Amino acid sequence: MPELNSCRLCGIRFEQTRRGSMRAYCKRCTATTDRRAAEARRMECRHCGRAFSPKTHSSRYCSDECRLEGRRRRVRECARRYMADPEKLAVATARRRADNARLRKRLGMKKRPVHDGPGAGQPLPAAAPGTIACRLCGRDFAPYGGARHVYCKPCTDRTDGEVGRARLARCKVCGGEFSTTHRIVKYCSTACGDEARRRKAREYDRRYKADPEKRAAAAARKRSYAARRDRKAEQRSRSRRAQ
Repeated sequence: MPELNSCRLCGIRFEQTRRGSMRAYCKRCTATTDRRAAEARRMECRHCGRAFSPKTHSSRYCSDECRLEGRRRRVRECARRYMADPEKLAVATARRRADNARLRKRLGMKKRPVHDGPGAGQPLPAAAPGTIACRLCGRDFAPYGGARHVYCKPCTDRTDGEVGRARLARCKVCGGEFSTTHRIVKYCSTACGDEARRRKAREYDRRYKADPEKRAAAAARKRSYAARRDRKAEQRSRSRRAQ
């Protein structure tokens, strides 16, 4: 008696057509998902807008150049949102001052070579008495030093102290405490960071495969990739035999 199985997509019962292969979808759903997978292989590049055939379902760019440019654009947008917060901008400026100080110490320089903080390229304030508003606390202060400062002295000292002061953080993977001077560090080691990425990938795959239609489309793509791999292997074997 032929074995019956329920289709995971439409729910109807069907007979297994091949021995040794446990099929999870009926012929009609298999054909439908194969056709949709073939149609889904044409998509537009997120950077240049050109249509291309992705090799995997996670491909979003048609070439390495577009992928790198898309990454640069995301980094610029993230930096723009980060710098929109006055406190974060002050901390970033303090971190830049600390990096320049370490560079000057290593090279044996006494003067700051180039001012690249906020307000770079603008004319220095006049020597006459005047005040400007601090971008962090909003209080007016008299310009000081040779560079153009946009933060008052107390705010500058406070942000410099925050950058140099190490804080205790708890790793989100192993739960251990570690010391760091950066606010965005979440993991105590590279191994924990790799494990966190693997967990995210497994969780994304679990949520994706929870949808029967998406799971059927993933199975159709896998069959398509296996068929292309077999065709390429056969072409290589034919070319070797012809030689």
